[in-house]
Amino acid sequence: MRNPKVSVVLAVYNHEKYVGQTMESVLGQTYQDWEFIIIDDCSTDGSVNVVRQYEDERIRFYPAEKNRGSVLTFNELLRKAEGEYVAIIGSDDVWYENKLQEQVDFMERHGEVGVCFSQAELMDENGILYSSREKCDCGVDIFRKENCTRAQSFRHFFENGNYFCHSSSLVRRRVIQEIGEFSPSFRQTHDYDYWVRVLQKYPVYLLPKSLVKYRRIRTGNESVSAGNQQNAIRVINESQDIVYKMIKEMDLEVFCEAFQDLLKKEIKNDTMLICEKYFVLLGWKIWGIDSRQPAIRFLGEHLNEEILECLEKEYQYSLNDYYEETGNPVNLYPIQFYGEY
Repeated sequence: MRNPKVSVVLAVYNHEKYVGQTMESVLGQTYQDWEFIIIDDCSTDGSVNVVRQYEDERIRFYPAEKNRGSVLTFNELLRKAEGEYVAIIGSDDVWYENKLQEQVDFMERHGEVGVCFSQAELMDENGILYSSREKCDCGVDIFRKENCTRAQSFRHFFENGNYFCHSSSLVRRRVIQEIGEFSPSFRQTHDYDYWVRVLQKYPVYLLPKSLVKYRRIRTGNESVSAGNQQNAIRVINESQDIVYKMIKEMDLEVFCEAFQDLLKKEIKNDTMLICEKYFVLLGWKIWGIDSRQPAIRFLGEHLNEEILECLEKEYQYSLNDYYEETGNPVNLYPIQFYGEY
């Protein structure tokens, strides 16, 4: 028996209210060559009962014996996938019926693309689109960006963070096998980290249409999409590590394309590349606030006599200037901001 073309993977935890809508949006796809792999991560509500209501021979359901969290559950789902493509959906999100068809058609025509995304619309707990509200307290256009080059994507990540919707992704399984699994270091932004890692090696494509409704639950739940103080703080902490690794691992050509307007000098050697990456990182901000930690970490790991000589000769930047940076206080939002997030 041949493997299905697409493996749809779904991690469930305490989404009794929403998971039925999610499953129905998968079962109702116009494209039908798929398997549907579901793991319930020890929900304490009625999520398991909801999942069991749906009978389809393509569904493979695994109730976990121990709660492991979303990242480890996603990785287990990836290991179980047998399709040529893997499509991820959140247990409170909804696909439009043509989602898989449009993406599979595109990927079949473009073998060089590692991941196909689509735009997505934001909806609230009741399924009401934020774009239909007269007043809205969140960025409704966060997942409505246009397709762009790898360098442009890196620049957007640097300035604005992730703009790819997790539930819109269709990934080649061979890309997953090369890139590896989601890192358990990131609870809040594991998908952001993963897309950065993919982009270091593969082009991706963002279809210019909304094929997903992404649910943003404001408060009172434990999901990674919940808007609350703890999640907001975690985004800041995790983003610092992602941006640091993104710049560190970027090759010369893509780095220059992404940050040409920020470069102080023409990069003539690897030593100058390190210096320029440091100065770019030094200007990084998250949510409008300066955060020098990735820059300090980056230069600290590379600092030696050769780098110091280059900094002083080419940039008139001394070791004391670096010490000045390490001695400055870090200014992030006041704690009351996180309560309003």
